[in-house]
Amino acid sequence: MNTLMEKLAIVTILFVGALTIGEASATENLTPYVDGSKSFLEIKDVNRQAEAWAMCAATYDVMAQVLSEFQPARAQQLGDLAKGAKVTVIMTIASDGLDLDMTQERFNALWAMAKLAGKELSSTKRTMLAADAELSTGEESEVFIGNLSATMEICFKNLEGQRMYIDSWRELAKSGKLQLPKE
Repeated sequence: MNTLMEKLAIVTILFVGALTIGEASATENLTPYVDGSKSFLEIKDVNRQAEAWAMCAATYDVMAQVLSEFQPARAQQLGDLAKGAKVTVIMTIASDGLDLDMTQERFNALWAMAKLAGKELSSTKRTMLAADAELSTGEESEVFIGNLSATMEICFKNLEGQRMYIDSWRELAKSGKLQLPKE
């Protein structure tokens, strides 16, 4: 193994493969970056819930980057999940502020704030993961990827909630009741 990226890719492939075939022992004794004790939808504080979705977006992004050279189709799939998780961050924030009597002006402000949160929360979480990766050398790199894989497993368990938010976004866009602001 010539580079850290190659080593990370091999470790990632092994962990992702174990997750795919359902080996519970693959993520035992690891420390995920998100709390998996309950569904993200059960997190009452909208900001903490948005942070959990943002960590999933960042995790999918990092894993996609690591796998891009060795498993390009899997990397693309994870990249797509990252995009969905970013939309979920936006919808988590936006849906908390929606009401039936909302004016277009108020909706525009809510939507702008939610979009900013979607971008910045995911970016902040990705930077945190990048910093952890930089500090991980030798066997620590395997622990980092293991923790990242444990995080991804929790994110996978929350995909139904992510789909619900994406479906809500589609319905909001199709409803015509509120116009989504121009990009």
